[in-house]
Amino acid sequence: MIVKTELIDRVWEKVNIGRVGYKERLRKADIEKIINTMFDEMTKCMIDGVDIRLDGFGKFSSRIRKRRNGVNPKTQEPLVFPERRVIKFDVSKDTDRKIRGDKK
Repeated sequence: MIVKTELIDRVWEKVNIGRVGYKERLRKADIEKIINTMFDEMTKCMIDGVDIRLDGFGKFSSRIRKRRNGVNPKTQEPLVFPERRVIKFDVSKDTDRKIRGDKK
């Protein structure tokens, strides 16, 4: 598992490859602001029910799961699961191939 600070460090290292001067390099605080803004905007889209498609990576979609009935397996009491919003992620074919190690 990778945490957000590690993600920021990795992005910072890749963005600053070949940049030598202090003024040329982006600060980690700038990278963090970019990543936080991206996550905030993605969250707002999910709240509004707008799908997000990142070409070459995948698609995030927000759906409403219907209300349904269930049973507590321990006590056999009937349960009602209310309607709720869920997030679904569909990985792109390119990313799926990379993860599986296909060379195509």
